[in-house]
Amino acid sequence: MQKIIRIWDKTEEILVVALIGIAAYLTFQEVILRYVFNTGWSGSYEITVMALIWCTFIGASLGIKENIHIGVDVLVVKFGPKTQRVLITVSIALCLLFGIIVAVKGFEFAQFISRNHLLSRDLRIPMEIGYLAIPVGGVLVSLRFIERLVSVLKGESFTIDRLHELSEDDKEKLVHTPDD
Repeated sequence: MQKIIRIWDKTEEILVVALIGIAAYLTFQEVILRYVFNTGWSGSYEITVMALIWCTFIGASLGIKENIHIGVDVLVVKFGPKTQRVLITVSIALCLLFGIIVAVKGFEFAQFISRNHLLSRDLRIPMEIGYLAIPVGGVLVSLRFIERLVSVLKGESFTIDRLHELSEDDKEKLVHTPDD
């Protein structure tokens, strides 16, 4: 199972890097074409937008894996470990439910786009290519939350945030600004 998760992790990382690279290259190319050669390629905009949409939804899954999403834990840290575990479990379950809803509704919407044979304006490619990012992202996020939920239910440690990794000096720097 760990090997599958490592492959999944690496695949997401490679896809995000590749998609950002494609978007950056096409944007740079378009700037050069427009400002140096007074021309352009309208297809680069469509590909860039689709790459960034896919990158966003895959990146959400990576954010969950790395525990870097914004979390409001002001209330949770006020409780003891058992209550924290219950609150974290409920929170993960609600996030999982959200991921499932995004996946299901996103799939229904992508089917609607496909049934109506909608094509992109410039490249004339099927629009469901871009819209499939929604259900795929929902599935990836759901799988990450299932992974997180299993971890919490097995009693493995789960940090609310990464504040514990900081030294006391670094924590103090976060609290006090240079103007204090």
